[in-house]
Amino acid sequence: MKSRIARARAGGSALSLAALWLAAGLSGCNPIEGYRSLAGLNKNDPDPATALFNQNLDSAQSSGYPNLASVPDPPIVSSTAAERAQIAKGLNAQRASAQAADAQGHPGSAVPGPVPPPPPIPPELVAAAGATPPAPAPPPPPLRGADEPPVPGSLNATLQAPQVEGPLPGAVPPRPSPSQGSLAPMPAPAPSQLAPAVVQSANPQPSPPPAVLPPPQVPAEIAALPAPKLPPTPITLTSLELSPGAAALTASEQARVADIAARYKDSTGVVRVVAYAAAATGSAEQLNSFRAALDRAQIVAKALNDAGVPAKQIQTQAAPSTPVAPPGRIDVQLLVPAAGATG
Repeated sequence: MKSRIARARAGGSALSLAALWLAAGLSGCNPIEGYRSLAGLNKNDPDPATALFNQNLDSAQSSGYPNLASVPDPPIVSSTAAERAQIAKGLNAQRASAQAADAQGHPGSAVPGPVPPPPPIPPELVAAAGATPPAPAPPPPPLRGADEPPVPGSLNATLQAPQVEGPLPGAVPPRPSPSQGSLAPMPAPAPSQLAPAVVQSANPQPSPPPAVLPPPQVPAEIAALPAPKLPPTPITLTSLELSPGAAALTASEQARVADIAARYKDSTGVVRVVAYAAAATGSAEQLNSFRAALDRAQIVAKALNDAGVPAKQIQTQAAPSTPVAPPGRIDVQLLVPAAGATG
């Protein structure tokens, strides 16, 4: 017996869930509308195609928002002391009359019933007076039942906004803007009664000539010091391309280095070898790149020394690469002393 009741309850629950799921599908995933549709509660709902004032709602939704800047300011309603006193006097008189009417009445008096409407005027009296009798009022529509749909009406509202004629009570009328002011023309100066020499003296005079500064005086102890030594000017003699990892120069590069050594081995200038290193991401990788570039510069310096250039006149240097000097390039430069340098 208990198992039969449990199966019945389970079957009823399944049917309820199926009915709710079907109602949600029919009403566009809206369980409330689905329940109203299954229960038959929406049979008297107005048809959206023939509902009242649909055209007004559609036109209002498609129209733009009003410009609040075009709305005038609300009127400033102000009253004088005499007007306020007159209003208070009228209110006091109404209260006094109401209190007098209450004092005349007594408990238990009968409440007067509604006033019966006046009897209709006979048509012969109306015809004798020469007036047209008013048309009888249309009878009110019969009340519809609970299961009857509403009577279709007009799709557009006929109400019109009231138009207020004349200025609003208490509103301050707009005042015209003041006219733009204008200055009177400046009168012409009166002719001077002074002598021409005095008038000429009042004119601006030419600026004085620029001042000539004396030459600076250098102290004797500073003048006795030797001139500062200027850095030498590098002159690039040739450029070589030595790929990273190379251990020696090619035959053509050896010939170019030997030609430079033959021309500048007796020179007093210093020959500098600059090798350009590739850029790296970390500090350790950048240091290894500079070390590899310095090793390539040492290969060229050894070739110059073997060709006859003294080792004391050879300098090696590693520099970061640039768009003009890519990695693997080696420049052989001659450092020429600057003009006027001593030592």
